Amino acid sequence: MERREEIRLETLSALTTLAVHDEQFRYGLWDDLEGTLERYGFDLNEQEMTQVRNVIYAVRNSIDEDIFSGLTDAHR
Repeated sequence: MERREEIRLETLSALTTLAVHDEQFRYGLWDDLEGTLERYGFDLNEQEMTQVRNVIYAVRNSIDEDIFSGLTDAHR
């Protein structure tokens, strides 16, 4: 029987806290999700990556594209 991967809530909580408080990390999530997570020492399992991608996708789709572009371009 295949064991289901568990989502580590502490990991996702730490990632969320960092995204709220660290502007470089937050913008890195938009520009290079996998690279940013790796640089900050996160090693997410498949379920966790799916959750993070879903959240980023939902946030991006809830913001007007012009506003999103302005937010992400402003840090460059």
